[in-house]
Amino acid sequence: MDVLFLENFVINYIILYVTSIFSKVRVSSLRIAGGAAIGALYVAVLILLPGMKVYGTIVAKLLLSAGIIAVTFTPEKLKSFLKILVMFYGSTFIFAGAAFAFIYFNQSGGFVRNGIVYVFWRYKLTLLALSIMTVGIIIKVLIEIIQSRAKEKYLMPIKISFEDNVIELAALVDTGNSLHDPLTNMPVIIVEYLAIKDVLPADIQDIFKESKENDLDNISKVISNSKWFSRFRLIPFMSIGKDNGILIGFKPDYIEIGKDDEKKGVKDVVVGICNKTLSRNERYRALLNPELV
Repeated sequence: MDVLFLENFVINYIILYVTSIFSKVRVSSLRIAGGAAIGALYVAVLILLPGMKVYGTIVAKLLLSAGIIAVTFTPEKLKSFLKILVMFYGSTFIFAGAAFAFIYFNQSGGFVRNGIVYVFWRYKLTLLALSIMTVGIIIKVLIEIIQSRAKEKYLMPIKISFEDNVIELAALVDTGNSLHDPLTNMPVIIVEYLAIKDVLPADIQDIFKESKENDLDNISKVISNSKWFSRFRLIPFMSIGKDNGILIGFKPDYIEIGKDDEKKGVKDVVVGICNKTLSRNERYRALLNPELV
């Protein structure tokens, strides 16, 4: 009974931990352990005590699941409860599928009692470890797919017009971009230098070629002597690991956001130039301020 309890406790803990990741509901390890203990005790007792068939029915298992979710996550609204419950079953199916796949290939035996499946595996710790690793890989892939599709919803094409040049690129609507030009309070679009360098004057390009975009004295001297002096701005910003950063920005003629019937032109905007890659796979090369969408 103690071995059965411990095995199921570990499995339930992992399933509840994965559920918290998928549902984005943070809970303490103690609450997860409490929910895992309830599920493990249920399984361990169900197989050993006589006359417990009623607790192996679908209704009983649904009630057990609801109890585990209530103890672990304490959702306040029914909608949140149902969402977490679905995530819980999804995590359970992923883990169970991985375990049964290894059981099948190993041709292990087992039996069913009171609606619970029990299997024999010579090296149970090996089965558990393999299942955990497989679930970890599956979850990592799923999270990357979900994040990738979520980002696609916030990708949109933009056109930046400056003098006689037009640059077309993909931009990500970034809720973390709340930058504004301190002089005009215009929202700022952050764009990669390499994506926009062709529209910039040669003296401004030299700043980025020589990686002097953080040299305030040099920037001030170049901009003050540039024929586009009235166009350019110095935009202070803060980011993780950098309290006092400076972006060189400029005022374009206009920016067109979106495509087809949904596109719109914007004039009151500043383009901030970033001398690094914003996306590893270059799916987007600019970060849009949400105010512009």
